Amino acid sequence: MFSRNSIFFLLLLVFTCKSKDPEPVELFDIFDCSDCTYLVTTQKTDGVLLNIKPGDIVCFETGKSYDNIFFTNIVGTPTNPVIVRNCGGVVVIKSTKSYGVKFEYSENFKFLGDGGDRKYGIKISTPNGFFLTMEKFTTDFEISRVEVAGYARNGIGANAGFAGFGIKTSPYQECDLFTDPTRTAWVMRNIKIHDNYVHDTGGEGMYIGHGFYKGRKEDQCANVTYSHSIKGIELHDNLIERTGYDGIQIKNVDSDVKVYNNTIKNYGMRKENAHNEGLFIGEGTTGMYYNNIMIGGTGNGVQLQGLGNIDIFNNIVINSGEHGFVVSGGPYGDRLVDGYFNIFNNTVVNSGKSGFAVFQDEGGVKRVYNNIIAKAAEDLFRKGAVLDSANNIVTNNISSLKFVDWGRFNVKLKTGSIAIDKGADLSAFGVTFDFDGNNRPKGLAFDIGAFEY
Repeated sequence: MFSRNSIFFLLLLVFTCKSKDPEPVELFDIFDCSDCTYLVTTQKTDGVLLNIKPGDIVCFETGKSYDNIFFTNIVGTPTNPVIVRNCGGVVVIKSTKSYGVKFEYSENFKFLGDGGDRKYGIKISTPNGFFLTMEKFTTDFEISRVEVAGYARNGIGANAGFAGFGIKTSPYQECDLFTDPTRTAWVMRNIKIHDNYVHDTGGEGMYIGHGFYKGRKEDQCANVTYSHSIKGIELHDNLIERTGYDGIQIKNVDSDVKVYNNTIKNYGMRKENAHNEGLFIGEGTTGMYYNNIMIGGTGNGVQLQGLGNIDIFNNIVINSGEHGFVVSGGPYGDRLVDGYFNIFNNTVVNSGKSGFAVFQDEGGVKRVYNNIIAKAAEDLFRKGAVLDSANNIVTNNISSLKFVDWGRFNVKLKTGSIAIDKGADLSAFGVTFDFDGNNRPKGLAFDIGAFEY
């Protein structure tokens, strides 16, 4: 159940069903380089050696040539973070090495591409490894208005690099510390990632959390290790397209999670089984996932393997190569015995396998209400678990839904749709708006699917 405060917060959000434009008409103010505390001129920037303090502004200067960049010991405070940004215009970082931009031992800082006149003021490319990686005990940061641009179209071929964003400290980077099964030895906290554009990566668009929640023996470590928890992440308004692997893979984020307003298109272009999902909600995760759209991938549109206490609503999945929406397990997954999965008001259309499939019964009640599951190559609705299911439309008669134009990814409802006023009232669960931010209900009752008519 949502708290009253969280419902109030959600009502303040404004949502859009339009894809984010990588070349917007809107222009932004240019940040003058003379206002910077420090200009990046070398490959390595060490905050201790350079005496970088809370509130300092560290800048990339437009027109300069940058290869791979390494930051360490960039430390601000929660109220006075260090700002790392571009100045004077768009900055291009073209790596020839094993990563694009890397942070280690850093906290309370912002990495912002807001110092130029375009929406994405920092552009990062690399032929190998992560494009932008936050690792080795890096925590409490924000990433915004950054473009990750792979060298290889669709993330296929040589020099494609790996994941666009890497957000994790791997257990093998400090084997002894991560033998703690309670995951309290070190925790990553307070992550904000928004308004970025990630495309043509060889791996995932965003790789968040190490995974292996139950622990495993890493090759580099003598004993079994346990990946750290991430507590507090807000991931929104990102455009991710043409990724080799998953669009967004999120694991081990076990409290205070909001993933919303993201557009993921053409995911899993390498066609690697188990690495080709649009939105992969992996082991060790809880939280809220809403108002996201997944279009045209080779794998599952949404794959859900989380801990439980998960609310996933108002999402749209169109033209998935495999299942549109699947709940499954895995060898490293775990489930809260008294948890829940609330799967509400999603629209899933034209799935390559099943439209909706549930393969695992563990983890508490699974409420499946007000979803549209339309047009699938195999079973529309497949289950291997006990579900609390009601008010769903499951049909291959797509014309009865009267979408505006689903072939152009517009699944808003037109007059006469069988989805209008046929849904259960879910306001008690905090579902009080639709994909466009319109109040639910608008008519006599809740509509079914992601949109209110």
